[in-house]
Amino acid sequence: MTDQEKYVLSEIIRITGDSKSRTFWIKAIKDIGCSRVEQDLGELKYQTHKEEKRNPGAYLTTLLKQRWASNVKKPAGKLNIYFEKTQQDLFRHLKPIPIPKDIVGKTDKMPVPFSGKNVPWPTFLGPEFFTLSTNKKKSDKVKAVFRSIDGEIAKFNLIRGKISAGDHKERGIPTVQHQKVFSALEVAWAEQGCPHTTLRDGTILCHATIMARALAKILGWKKFGGRDLTRLKSLIMDLKSMPYCFDFTGSIIKDISNYFFTLLGDFVGFDKIEKGKHTSYFQVYFSSTVSWQLLQRHAVIRPRGMIQIRSELASLLWLYLEPNLRARNNACINLSNLIEVLQLPEAGWHKEPRRRRDQFQKALREINGQRLADGRQMNIKIQKGLYDWQLIAWLEGYSIKLPGESQPGN
Repeated sequence: MTDQEKYVLSEIIRITGDSKSRTFWIKAIKDIGCSRVEQDLGELKYQTHKEEKRNPGAYLTTLLKQRWASNVKKPAGKLNIYFEKTQQDLFRHLKPIPIPKDIVGKTDKMPVPFSGKNVPWPTFLGPEFFTLSTNKKKSDKVKAVFRSIDGEIAKFNLIRGKISAGDHKERGIPTVQHQKVFSALEVAWAEQGCPHTTLRDGTILCHATIMARALAKILGWKKFGGRDLTRLKSLIMDLKSMPYCFDFTGSIIKDISNYFFTLLGDFVGFDKIEKGKHTSYFQVYFSSTVSWQLLQRHAVIRPRGMIQIRSELASLLWLYLEPNLRARNNACINLSNLIEVLQLPEAGWHKEPRRRRDQFQKALREINGQRLADGRQMNIKIQKGLYDWQLIAWLEGYSIKLPGESQPGN
């Protein structure tokens, strides 16, 4: 069995307490597919959370047998290769229409979807996944920091813009502008009930279809013309083509040395003439890596107002501060260290204490006093420390319990 299959098996036994059915669980994982079994296990966790199940093993067995019944292969039909009758038919079929479910798999919505009022943000995506627009590099290597619920912190090498350390092609690093578009796409997905499709091999992909102008509205763009449409298309396409790679060499992760992925898996668009005006639509599929995180609720709920922050430095600060404040309610860091933690591209103001203070002070104007999705207010100030200016942050107010939200991971 692979490491992932062993993990799923151990989770099944832990949750059901039924180790005697080990042979059955292994056969289900092998025959149905690890991803599909994980999905049913997630359903069991959700139902168990809602109400106590007297026999969770029996409930999971029922779900898996239903999977088995729907997994029976149908006889292959005759293969047809044909030309379209007319040129109109040829190009009309380029439009992203729904594919029949019996060919692709099962399309569904989450039983308890995320609210479109906030951003469902995958916990593994921290500030180190994005850079400032002033960064002219097409690739680099940084440290990604991950925090688990037990308080443990792990650091991994993250290669931005390449699919491996030895890759000679540099594909670009997503900036804060990409992060905002990605957040807006997640909001659009949540507003539509969190639709997702399970493919035949068990892969699960979250997807959304949205009008370009509606996406620009979520982003807070006051105007939306031809150039803005082109810019929006470009940013979304970058999310599909700019890769990340984890270099796990010498880390606590065993058996895997590299893992690379993108934030989006597919992106198509089309323009229609509606009421005499051109209207653009986007159809976006999140990558399987992001989709799994979202559907397993490995996400922290962040306010939509975060998307409309103008300062790129302030946006990175928010991504850094929020998980730290959620974990400890307060944070304190020297500005020189903060530059290193945020892994900012080199700039002249980094070396001078007063210029550092002034730059961060400008960024704080937008986020100081902002509220998290749970209602607490984020207070931030800069004060003189022993050796450097320090950023001090703390939360005030009462926390509102957000349904379906996981603990912060990054």
